[in-house]
Amino acid sequence: MDVSTWFPIVKVIHLGALVIWLGPSGGAWMVLMLARHKAGEPSLVTHYLYRGFFQMLWLEHLGFFTLIASGAILLGMYGLGALEATWLKLKLALVLLVIFPIEVPDLWFSHRGLPAIFASRRPDAPYTESEQRLLDSYHRRFVPITLPILLAAVVVIMWLAIAKPA
Repeated sequence: MDVSTWFPIVKVIHLGALVIWLGPSGGAWMVLMLARHKAGEPSLVTHYLYRGFFQMLWLEHLGFFTLIASGAILLGMYGLGALEATWLKLKLALVLLVIFPIEVPDLWFSHRGLPAIFASRRPDAPYTESEQRLLDSYHRRFVPITLPILLAAVVVIMWLAIAKPA
């Protein structure tokens, strides 16, 4: 098979990975935030939802790494001459300068910091000072700052990929 056969397949994988990166964990996060507001913390409900949220974060990051890998494959299919296109330079700059710096701490929060809080605790036990500090750092600092930036960058990246402005 030649590139013309593989190109649409890789493009569909790339777009599917975008949906997997943003969709399931975004929905799980919204459900968690609603439950935190309604049930309070700590509670059996939020404890259970945090654990489900952490599972969705594995899916999110699988989508993210698939998105990056498929993007690299597409670039290889286009050839390095594609890097002369302004829209692609801008898209890659946003990925490297905005998306990656957000995803790196998100990976830590998602797979190390926050899961450690819920790994062996009783659902009804009050949070320790350090647990509360870490939860506050995530919910009151990291997410409110990075989520709007991330979503704006994704919209701009999608526009660049579709419109391909000169």
